[in-house]
Amino acid sequence: MVEALIPKETGVGFRMAKEEPPSTSKDLQELQKKLSLLIESIQNNSKVVAFMKSAVGQYLDRHPFMALTVLVFVVMSAVPVGFFLLVVVLTSLAAFVGVILLEDL
Repeated sequence: MVEALIPKETGVGFRMAKEEPPSTSKDLQELQKKLSLLIESIQNNSKVVAFMKSAVGQYLDRHPFMALTVLVFVVMSAVPVGFFLLVVVLTSLAAFVGVILLEDL
């Protein structure tokens, strides 16, 4: 059934996938170059170098899974902490507005 869709002139039992245009590979090389420059600039940052020389940085460098776990924990805990702080600020504002309104009456 598939053979019926392939022209007989090709002499091939199946069609090869289209090759990517040369601009795509050039774009990928340019992207790879930009990413490598970004990583290099992060690694050469003085604060990153100082952290990596500390005891905690050395430990996390030797234990990459622990570093990933700490990173995920910090990111995931930021959302509930942010919601809590938002509730605190909104409650304080509501209390402040309530006190001002009650003082006027």
